[in-house]
Amino acid sequence: MNRLEDALNDMASSGITPMHMPGHKRNPDLIPSYLQNDITEIPGFDDLHAPSGIIKDIEHKASSLWNARSAVLSVNGATAPILASIMAASSKGKVLIASNCHISVWHALELAGCTPVSINPATDPSVPFCLSVDPDSVDRVLTENPDIKTFVITSPTYEGVISDIKSIYKITQAHKAALIVDESHGAHFGLNEMFPETSVADVVIKSIHKTLHAPTQTAILLTYSDTVREDLIRHYMDVFESTSPSYILMSGIDRVVSDLTENNSLTKPWAEALYECRAKLKTELKHIKLFEKDNTDPSKLVILTGNVISGSTLAQRLRTEGIETEASFDTHLITMTGIGDTKASLELFEKALLSIDNTLEGSVTSFKGVLPTEAPDIVMSVREAVTSDCVELPKEQCEGKISACYKFKYPPGIPIIIPGQRITKERLALVPGDSVKVIRG
Repeated sequence: MNRLEDALNDMASSGITPMHMPGHKRNPDLIPSYLQNDITEIPGFDDLHAPSGIIKDIEHKASSLWNARSAVLSVNGATAPILASIMAASSKGKVLIASNCHISVWHALELAGCTPVSINPATDPSVPFCLSVDPDSVDRVLTENPDIKTFVITSPTYEGVISDIKSIYKITQAHKAALIVDESHGAHFGLNEMFPETSVADVVIKSIHKTLHAPTQTAILLTYSDTVREDLIRHYMDVFESTSPSYILMSGIDRVVSDLTENNSLTKPWAEALYECRAKLKTELKHIKLFEKDNTDPSKLVILTGNVISGSTLAQRLRTEGIETEASFDTHLITMTGIGDTKASLELFEKALLSIDNTLEGSVTSFKGVLPTEAPDIVMSVREAVTSDCVELPKEQCEGKISACYKFKYPPGIPIIIPGQRITKERLALVPGDSVKVIRG
């Protein structure tokens, strides 16, 4: 089976004069060499919006790799598949959503005109972020709200926490509700025995650039049933994705699924080096510590810093050692590993972190007060709140009012307040900035 990258290379070296888009016309005086493969939909290269040839072959390879029923490519990151799957699964009404879902999920509910019913993941005062979603809680909410026919959950989370998707899927199937899993950070799941199993649900979305070797902005939507109509998914992917998709990005997707299909041990050197690094950090860190719990993604090296040092300060110190991390917060630091990591790169990080740790004092303690403990009080749909007459007020005047805007910290893009939510004192304490846009009256 030909790779898209090979076909693009052959075309670029063929000497054919391009009398079509894009405007750079592959002129080497105007563009870097990697754009020689930048083309539009021309004969022989298939069409992302109606795949029947080489792009369809990539879909087949991707679905086989993760044992799915079908696959749809995205060159608009995981955002387009999230928007498309929720639009396809939901009519106006209620959608159950884990409260730590990414902002794109809430945007999808806004576009669909749906009212979210929120479920809070578990929390633990020894951890400054949300943990997994309890399957029994999902069952209880769906039993109390039989009109809910879609549940959206993020697993793994930005910090690598994994929910019990197997149990949750059995529950949603029993309630005849579609399960959509945002597994953006789990593209490597299921690729070797050292990583967790891939999720199986009605729709699973993987952002393959996050941990695999595809370019930024590439993702794959996988279906495992016909509960959510595939024709509707593809329709809404057409809505939310460019009509001029990048063949460079698509060839990057092809490279990943082809490489992994042809070499099923490709992720093992990374995994082996990663486990060595984790073992050393777990035993040798004295003051800050590696986050470890059951059912977490080992590829995320999350460092709890607590009252020892802020995560932001730790990130700055690592930067002086030539290491740039993923995200830093007052309470912790997130470092991501990926298929491109080697034993050497992980040892560099490990040595730098241990060296800094040796200069610190104290130990990590409780993280009380850094997460909301109350469920959000949602009183109207997101769309209704966004389009209502509103006014911006100082935070101290907003308690009890209904939000007309999103307030969230990025990364990872999880809202603290969403439009349509009644604002409480606890939520205001976590809101960045000095003011909030609220519904007038």
